Amino acid sequence: MNRAFWSASLLLILVLLVAACAAPVAPAPAAAPVMEERPVVVEVADVGADWFMTAAEPNPKRGGILRTAWGANPTHFDIHQGGGCAGCGMMYDGLIMWNVADGYRTIVPALAVSWEVSEDQTVYTFTLREGVTFHDGTPFSADDVVATFERIVNPPANVSIGGLREELAMVESVSAPDPSTVVFTLKRPTPFFLEILAGDNAIIYSKATLEANDYDLRGVTVPPGTGPFKFVEFIPGERVVLTANREYWNPNLPYLDGIELLHVPAWADRGTAVLTGQADLSFNVSVDTWEEGATRAELGTARAPCLNSHMIAINNTKPPFDDPRVRRAIHLAVDRQALIDAFTPVWEPAFVTRWLPRATPFATPPDVLLTLPGYRPDKTEDIAEARRLLAEAGYPDGFETTFTAWTEAASSEVAVPAFAELLRTSLNIRGTVNVVERARTTDILRSGEFDLFKADVYATSILDPYPFWNSYLRTGASQNWSRYSNPEFDALLDELAVEIDPQARQELVNRALDMLDENPPFFLIGFCAHSAMWNKAVKGLAMEERQWSKFGRFETAWLDR
Repeated sequence: MNRAFWSASLLLILVLLVAACAAPVAPAPAAAPVMEERPVVVEVADVGADWFMTAAEPNPKRGGILRTAWGANPTHFDIHQGGGCAGCGMMYDGLIMWNVADGYRTIVPALAVSWEVSEDQTVYTFTLREGVTFHDGTPFSADDVVATFERIVNPPANVSIGGLREELAMVESVSAPDPSTVVFTLKRPTPFFLEILAGDNAIIYSKATLEANDYDLRGVTVPPGTGPFKFVEFIPGERVVLTANREYWNPNLPYLDGIELLHVPAWADRGTAVLTGQADLSFNVSVDTWEEGATRAELGTARAPCLNSHMIAINNTKPPFDDPRVRRAIHLAVDRQALIDAFTPVWEPAFVTRWLPRATPFATPPDVLLTLPGYRPDKTEDIAEARRLLAEAGYPDGFETTFTAWTEAASSEVAVPAFAELLRTSLNIRGTVNVVERARTTDILRSGEFDLFKADVYATSILDPYPFWNSYLRTGASQNWSRYSNPEFDALLDELAVEIDPQARQELVNRALDMLDENPPFFLIGFCAHSAMWNKAVKGLAMEERQWSKFGRFETAWLDR
């Protein structure tokens, strides 16, 4: 779309927003959900040691190349250190994984065929699969698992693991009593431990490869794995090519001959690629192309809640944002649904949500959420309270600030100006918009050179709240980009870390949600929904059944051609 279109769209959006904020506010109906609500329950599949994952459909065909369209331009192939290539993880395996074929409803075996948990839930003993080899022919054993997780839990100085290390902070030790057994000893019972091990980033590297490269694999193209696909080619900015691993330990997989991961960063271009047959599948396309695909008989479409959010990072160390009353005023006054309605046509659908993804079973139900201050559609009382809080904090007439946006038009010309306009009309908080390249996000967040930044960095791969919040909201955490510090919240996290009773955990989570509403770290717009589109010849992925949006693995895919 050209710049004139964006400018005209933005003008219309802002006019509507100003009119909405200036007019008397009447109670509005709750926004219709963009998809069917599906309860999410984390379950471990009850399968035997001889179980192997297969596609759900009978008689899947073999052969063919699947072409996908999304961001596939890794900076390196050390997945633990954040290489950034969705799909590249299929060159590797973890001990366990989510079942692709049932829409991520169950956790199933991978390199481990079975596991046992001690009565006090602090010792996990995994029995490993025999006869597995890495792509370079090296036999897989317990030593590889120990070396991999030792690097994660106790990384050397030249290695930066980040979020995965924090998620596994409960691990006391990892040992190998014999080549086919691995024992994890935990510091405390951890109800979400298996969730972490099932994550797409908890993959196993070989001990030999780690030792040969001083445990830093960022300069290696490509470290050998045990996964269903092998590396063939990487053309930066264009594509990653994988071929089937015909010696894979699962005799059923893969069905495909190979995969081409096309690098298509713009969502509209991804949708166009599927519409025109240049790609077979994308897990997240633009709204307009998705709607067009929904009219095509040869294409399938679905939406699933995702585990990453739209949010405005607030620098808690800069006045006036160091005052919780100012942050709560913003939390109360800005109309989240109006903001979502503004950027959805040019970005992606999103839900009004409360500090957790809608997919997690701990989330506040939507019908309850939309009655709460800050989230309810009628903003009359919320704006009055927000103005009172600003006046109490010493800013009865508002103040000047700076907004930071990405260069992409959806951010710099729609989402951030719409947010700024809602702040101006509700609280007289005014400011200019600075535009930066998206690649600079982490550098800017680390430097603290921002006031309000639509950075969209609040995301998780785990349905349980504790590891998510511990990485983003604990004082001093590695991804606490807003520099939030709330001793009461930290203490509640400590309670949540050791509580294993489900009802008691829910009560702790509810207390935490209330605490974050009262003393917000940043402005959470809401968690998104990904809009998948594919040629109906693509089978084996349970696309309509997915409980949440994940697209790191799709080894059960096959082509009905």
